[in-house]
Amino acid sequence: MESDVVIIGGSAAGLMAAVTLKKRTPEKSVTVIRNVNKTPVPCGIPYIYGIMGQVEKNLIPDQGFIDQGIVIRQQNVTGIDRDNKTVLLDNGEQITYSKLIIGTGSKPFVPPLPGIDKTNVFTITKDPVHLQQIYTALEPSKNVVVIGGGFIGVEMAEQIILMGKKGTQEKSVTIVEMLPRCLMLACEEDFCVEIEKELEKVGVIIKTSSQALEITGQENVAGVKLANGETIQADAVIIGIGAQANIDLAQACGLDSDPRAGIKVNKYMQTSDPDIFAAGDCSTKFSCITGMPSGIRLASVACSEGMIAASNLYENKRETLGALGAFSTVVGGRAVAAAGLTSKAATDAGINFIIGEVTAPNRHPGHLPGSIPDMKIRLLFRQENGEIIGGHVSGGESAADMVNIVATAIQARLTAEQLAVMQYATHPLLTSSPLSYHVMLAAENAAAKLG
Repeated sequence: MESDVVIIGGSAAGLMAAVTLKKRTPEKSVTVIRNVNKTPVPCGIPYIYGIMGQVEKNLIPDQGFIDQGIVIRQQNVTGIDRDNKTVLLDNGEQITYSKLIIGTGSKPFVPPLPGIDKTNVFTITKDPVHLQQIYTALEPSKNVVVIGGGFIGVEMAEQIILMGKKGTQEKSVTIVEMLPRCLMLACEEDFCVEIEKELEKVGVIIKTSSQALEITGQENVAGVKLANGETIQADAVIIGIGAQANIDLAQACGLDSDPRAGIKVNKYMQTSDPDIFAAGDCSTKFSCITGMPSGIRLASVACSEGMIAASNLYENKRETLGALGAFSTVVGGRAVAAAGLTSKAATDAGINFIIGEVTAPNRHPGHLPGSIPDMKIRLLFRQENGEIIGGHVSGGESAADMVNIVATAIQARLTAEQLAVMQYATHPLLTSSPLSYHVMLAAENAAAKLG
């Protein structure tokens, strides 16, 4: 078989690359090869177990891509022959390419815990079959331990509680997190406290500053032993403590790569082979704020990189700005969102910064339906030039859209002064008052400090 462009990987980076190619170079043939039967919506995975209730409700339909002329193949890639520009498949077939994009993503980090291989101990992968196995195991489980209090752990914990309330078996769910707070790598500490309170309201037990030492039991999991000697009873365990770049194919064919950082790419997403590009979780990244190597792995970053890689296959047109950690989630009645650096991360990076913050209702007047009286925003700006380097929002659902303003501002290197005088859309039923719009007023508070 022949294809002008072969894309290995059918999730965010691969699909965005394919769509971009068909828009930019519709005459090129594009083949996407993935090793799963369907592609899950990555960020929707936790909600399979509570709100949605079915794996099938969290799948990206293929037809829209097929209608654009994109060929999708379910097959395992066993190797890449760079000399002959050929992709080797496990059924013996070969596909020749002119250009190749590797979007093999990441694989869950599996800690070297004794008992990690027991039945009903799961990591989270983007495979519908595996996700269904987790669902089947969770349904009858009474006690569930989630190791890791990042976004995947927090969201899974809440949704497993909801799964129990909707089903016949109520569940006790415990989060075990090594850091002092859940979500602490992404959010300001006081914002983390708010989310922990929401988790506790729905019934999640939280054990922070705690380390899992062993998964106990015979063949099946029976519990999780902590460093302090406590053992938490468990019928099922979810491991959610991070991911690592999936570089196996790249290493096997001799591309420059690093086990921790990923497949080495330049600013055009080009690998050490000029005809092979890499994008998404499998590729190296640098921070758009500090320029230092970054371990951020998000679907939003993968989509951007997939678009950039596809745009540059035949001519260098786009450069990556670097990776930006922009997150949002909602637990119980509280949403939190963050972009860029936390105060701790900025301090650790040696950046002098000032803070502008505001707490105000998200409606005007504040008694309107949907009002959250204490919605708050905290913005971080470099002291030497006023450029924004981070922003954190806590409140209602609009936190996610508000932090996108912050994310855009960080990538555009806007200053407190510029954000303060920009014009923003407001409406009584949707936002705070134009006199106290969170981004504007927090930026003005910072600008006043900067002088």
